[in-house]
Amino acid sequence: MSDLAAVHAEFVLPPEAVEAIAERTAEIVLAVVEARNRAGAELASPYLTVPEAAALLRAKPQRVYDLLSARRLSRYKDGARVLVAREELDAYLVAKGSSRIAPALPQVSPTRFRRRIAT
Repeated sequence: MSDLAAVHAEFVLPPEAVEAIAERTAEIVLAVVEARNRAGAELASPYLTVPEAAALLRAKPQRVYDLLSARRLSRYKDGARVLVAREELDAYLVAKGSSRIAPALPQVSPTRFRRRIAT
C-alpha cells in the first residue's frame, strides 16, 4: 500500500447553509454568463454568412438566397462569400414577426416563364 492513508470525511450542513451556497453559486454563474454575453455581443460581426442567417431564421440556406434574390435583404460580398447585414436581418424578422405565415416570394409572370423555355 502507499504511505498515504485514505481519509473519509462526512459533513452535515443545515438546509440554510446549503441554500446560501446554492444562491451564491447561482449569482456567480449568472455574472459569468452575462459577462460572456456582453463580450460576445461586442465581438460579434455586423455581418452573417448565409448559413448563419439561415440558422437565425430557422430556415434552409436556400430561403436566405431567395430573400436576397427578391431584394428583401441586401447582399454583401467578401470575396466568394455572400454576407447579410445582421441589423437588416433583425429588422426583417421584426417587420415580419406579426405574420404567422412566412411571406411568399413574388410570382414569375407566365410570359417570362414561357419566353425562357422557348429560348
